[in-house]
Amino acid sequence: MRKITVVLFGITFLAITNQAQAGFVVDHTNTNLADIPDVWITQAKQDIHGAYNHTSHGSQLITGLNALENYTSFGNKYSWTDTTTGTTDSLSLDNYGMPSPPDLSQGDGDSDGDGIANWAETTYDYLEDSNHDNVNVIMWSWCNISGHNIDRYIRSMEWLIAQFSEGGSTYTDSVMTTPASPRPRASTHPVKFVFMTAHANGGGEGDSSDTPNNQIRAHVQNYDRILFDFSDIENYDPDDTLGTPDSSVNSHYYLDRLLNDSLYYDSTGDNNRDANWAVEYLANHNGSELYKLTKGDGQGYGGAGSCAHSDGPNNDARLNCVLKGRATWYLMARLAGWDGGNGGTEIRADVDQNSTINSTDAMLTLRNSLGLDMSSTNWVTGTHTGDVNCDNSSNSTDAMLILRKSLGLDMSGTGWCGN
Repeated sequence: MRKITVVLFGITFLAITNQAQAGFVVDHTNTNLADIPDVWITQAKQDIHGAYNHTSHGSQLITGLNALENYTSFGNKYSWTDTTTGTTDSLSLDNYGMPSPPDLSQGDGDSDGDGIANWAETTYDYLEDSNHDNVNVIMWSWCNISGHNIDRYIRSMEWLIAQFSEGGSTYTDSVMTTPASPRPRASTHPVKFVFMTAHANGGGEGDSSDTPNNQIRAHVQNYDRILFDFSDIENYDPDDTLGTPDSSVNSHYYLDRLLNDSLYYDSTGDNNRDANWAVEYLANHNGSELYKLTKGDGQGYGGAGSCAHSDGPNNDARLNCVLKGRATWYLMARLAGWDGGNGGTEIRADVDQNSTINSTDAMLTLRNSLGLDMSSTNWVTGTHTGDVNCDNSSNSTDAMLILRKSLGLDMSGTGWCGN
């Protein structure tokens, strides 16, 4: 939270703004690229500078990203670069971006006995290095989650959020009785941290992966965090419309049928995995975009590359990687500020959408920054409404910039990005 004093129309205001990032979940319902407005694909390329650590299972996201980048019909739309310092023409995601340990499973230990996992200590050191001030997204994935300390995982994530994210964290437990204090870069170069679930282990609901996955989901919901639900993308095929986790009423749900990480499941109820839902899905959708992304398009694109632990019969289970690559772009668009809606036009300066930027827009932006009720005004709520210097907040500084713009003054050097 920060305080800003501003004089507008001869009146002095003390504006209080809180820029905390609201949480969201990316799961099997978020694998359709058509849902993402083009403007947010572009915004993600411009804004996201991420670092991602993983081992084989986590590489499924990277294989999926590569499939989308190489798919003939997409051109350069889904291009990405293995760095945190790429250009605005491609998504910047540094694959294996941080030092050892390589993933959450191998970094789950607590070498110094302070209750914080080794992978989180590595992340702390990485973010404290000013060479990484541009990094604004951190992702770590699991290999096998079975037997790992989920309380420590959650505590370690909150320890990092408290120190490096906008809004910090109020989380405490029996080990971390007081939240960590924010580091200096939290106010100037804040970071978003993505929780992640782990792959299916084959024991069905309540097994050694589902139980810890549910613990992570519950925490994310309770604390309004960001989650990439790796497991959920495996649990349902893309034809699911019910979202009901019960195969007796939803034939597109598989976790309660001994689903494993290769998408094999028990189709007959005899406790033997004898079918693969990716094979079945592609057979029913021959020639679809998902089919071509997985198998090839006959126009020079040969299909998705090898998908760790999920190549499957005739490479059909590579669909698993394709879906996770799609969901990764959805994640990046959300991290860039998309609210998940289908609108592609940003609202910034013209906050009442009357096609004119004037002093009324400035006053409405100031009113909103003061936390006053906007229901009786013409304020149009959007992800970036009133944010005209693109700092991911709408406050009194934005109100002054809008007023300056409405007076026809020169906006160069002000950070203006309004529309």
